[in-house]
Amino acid sequence: MFGVAYDGAGLGTDGASWGGEILLATCGVFDRIATWRPVRLVGGDAAIRQPWRIALALLDDAFDGDPPALPFLDTVPLRERRLVGELLARDLHAPRAHGVGRLFDGVGALALRRPRSAYEGQIAVAWTHTAAGHSRGLPYSFAIDDREATWVIDPRPMVREIVDDLRGGRELAHVSARFHHTIVVATASVLRRAAARFGVQPVVLTGGCFANRHLAEGLLDELRGELDVRLQRAVPPGDGGIALGQAAVAAWRS
Repeated sequence: MFGVAYDGAGLGTDGASWGGEILLATCGVFDRIATWRPVRLVGGDAAIRQPWRIALALLDDAFDGDPPALPFLDTVPLRERRLVGELLARDLHAPRAHGVGRLFDGVGALALRRPRSAYEGQIAVAWTHTAAGHSRGLPYSFAIDDREATWVIDPRPMVREIVDDLRGGRELAHVSARFHHTIVVATASVLRRAAARFGVQPVVLTGGCFANRHLAEGLLDELRGELDVRLQRAVPPGDGGIALGQAAVAAWRS
């Protein structure tokens, strides 16, 4: 089967922080088909409570080290901004994270002008609620780099277009809906390529990001009639389902 595992963070087999993975998996083994381009978390876990750091890292990456000045940073002390900018420039104290949840944090902080979070996932949830009731619209641009064994979904074109929309005064509900739709379309694009290369397989969506109905229902709709997409129902897709998965793998190996 193809497993789509989107969450905030989880330790990968290479020691990096995963959470934006598309896998070809059985109960006991898996191959990592694709992942999202990682974002740098300046200060590590501190970036989760201060998602302006994630937003600045996304901008730094998307604009080749010359991020534009945007109003959402005005409430962050200049000293802190300069320190994070210097660490990004020198690539210090900035572990890379592939988690789709971190992409939600960074873009949400940027668009909503909310540089700080009281708890993990607060900004991501607020960003999701912003899209409620709005049509999906066209996806933003993205790229898929398939030159290596593990393909990489690159959101930098999306980040640049989001900045253009925000500067142009576009309605936040419109921006959020397009952001969600871009995640869906990029994921579906990889799954179609994977099916063409590895054969048609069922698709299982898991990880805390799929508690987000815009992503879960969006992928169901996007791949309807092409691939068999399955959601978790009896077991939650987030941390509450991890123990069952671990038990299943342990039973398979015993």
